[in-house]
Amino acid sequence: MRRFLHITICILLLAPMAAFAAEVIDGVIATVNRKPLLQSDWDDAVRFEAFMQQKPLASVTEVDRASALQRLIDRGVLEIQMPDANYLAPSREEIRADIAKLRAQIPAASDEPGWQKLIAAYGLSQRDVEANVRREMQMMNFIEVRLRPNVHVQPEEVEAYYRAQVLPDMEKAGVKIVTLQEVSPKIHELLVQQRMDELLEAWLHNLRQQTQVQNLMAVPSQGSSSRPEAAGGK
Repeated sequence: MRRFLHITICILLLAPMAAFAAEVIDGVIATVNRKPLLQSDWDDAVRFEAFMQQKPLASVTEVDRASALQRLIDRGVLEIQMPDANYLAPSREEIRADIAKLRAQIPAASDEPGWQKLIAAYGLSQRDVEANVRREMQMMNFIEVRLRPNVHVQPEEVEAYYRAQVLPDMEKAGVKIVTLQEVSPKIHELLVQQRMDELLEAWLHNLRQQTQVQNLMAVPSQGSSSRPEAAGGK
């Protein structure tokens, strides 16, 4: 559940959304322990996810929408574990700094007019972007606090990864060989993140079994021709 992962939650309901309109019950598309997730929550998640991927809204598929819904439900499942709504929430300064880094990666967002035009194209306002970034950063902080202490990567594992993956890739590419000592911190963090991803999936699996989740939307299931991610719950 990062932006990388990094773990994210996003996308606009295009023409296909109309096909689901009749199925929406009072705007509720799912419940997590009886807490409703609204159609507007899904709309926002779909738009923001497409924005983060810099994917044109016109190319958003039912698979993308199903995946966004599952991530939205999983976020709800994880939020139940938080003691309060502001737990580990980032400061306004941290949010602005994160958005600045994001803008630096998008040429079209280099100036304010370009940025405003870009987010408007995804149906987002500055406030929408800040709210979504806040939720994303808060969830990442929560996952870090809960899972990182349980991950232990040994030096021999770092060396094994270097010799099995990094060194052969450098030799194949014909680039200057970087020593193990130079890349050890990066490899260590990579292995930590991989372990955290595994722990997160296992944790979510257990939480889903303990949480009453009801998905009211008819979305594609895994194994269909459109190959969506699972988008349901218990």
